[in-house]
Amino acid sequence: MVLIRVAATLDEAVLADVRRLLDEVTRLDGHPPVGEHKYAHLVAGARDWTGVLAHDDDVLVGYAHIRWNTTGSRPRAAAEVVVRPDREDCESLALRLLDATRALVARTGGGLLYLWVRRVEDASTTLAARAGFSVQRELLLMTRHLAERPAAPSPPEGVTLRAYRPGEDDAELLRVNNAAFAGHPEQGGWDEAALAERRRLPWFSPEGVILAWRGDTLLGFHWTKWHGHDSDEIPDAHEPVGEVYILAVDPQAQRLGLGRTLLAAGLAHLYDRGCRQVILYVDAAHHGPVALYRSAGFTTASKEVCYEEDIAPAGVTADDLLRPA
Repeated sequence: MVLIRVAATLDEAVLADVRRLLDEVTRLDGHPPVGEHKYAHLVAGARDWTGVLAHDDDVLVGYAHIRWNTTGSRPRAAAEVVVRPDREDCESLALRLLDATRALVARTGGGLLYLWVRRVEDASTTLAARAGFSVQRELLLMTRHLAERPAAPSPPEGVTLRAYRPGEDDAELLRVNNAAFAGHPEQGGWDEAALAERRRLPWFSPEGVILAWRGDTLLGFHWTKWHGHDSDEIPDAHEPVGEVYILAVDPQAQRLGLGRTLLAAGLAHLYDRGCRQVILYVDAAHHGPVALYRSAGFTTASKEVCYEEDIAPAGVTADDLLRPA
């Protein structure tokens, strides 16, 4: 019998079980069940998160995490639901986890619940859609084959490209990132802790972060990601796969062609590392970046969809709900 409980704090033992579940689902599905942003927090130790755990005897077979954001006029919670896909009750268990997540948000005062679903072909036919969620935004997963080393265009006059120097370049990188992604729910508002967290990820390499400088002022950067042969994120890859992880240009430096220059420089770097396939994620509503990537040879492979539901409060406090189970 599967039992579901709420964990107010994810200690290291629970986090280890969650990571094992995610790794096993990645192996079975052929792609990660949660986004890189969420997985980075789990690797770092997201003990302040709330987890909804489904155990079959002593084995964790399903998981939903909730990350709270109480800033702004309406509290928000972001969730992703993971269930082993080889279970006969996979869909019904996912619904149970989703209902428990909805109840948790209601009992802690209500708010907007965002639910991410990966590798979507038709956003209207997913379990989230059938459960009554509406589409809030869509990310495109785009891919490109590198048959040969891309020719990088010359930078604008007075602009030089070089690799990232951890510590020395942090303040300027954070400034440009936060200016380029102001208001973005995942990418915006980074601080030193957020940057350090990503530097601790096993795939990080300073040489893979290409910076565009004019004097002492950073104008933009291309942060690339390298998935090796045994990548957890792309477990069936037979050769290294590259990723356009972040491509950011300071809004004050627009119209210089830096986006195209940095994109080509990053692709050349990935090619030199042995990547012949490159992927990226981009918001479908950001028509400028989508057009840039299409002009550079990228095509859409699938979508990741953020659904939303407005949850009414249930009149129970967070302290009432989050007492140890």
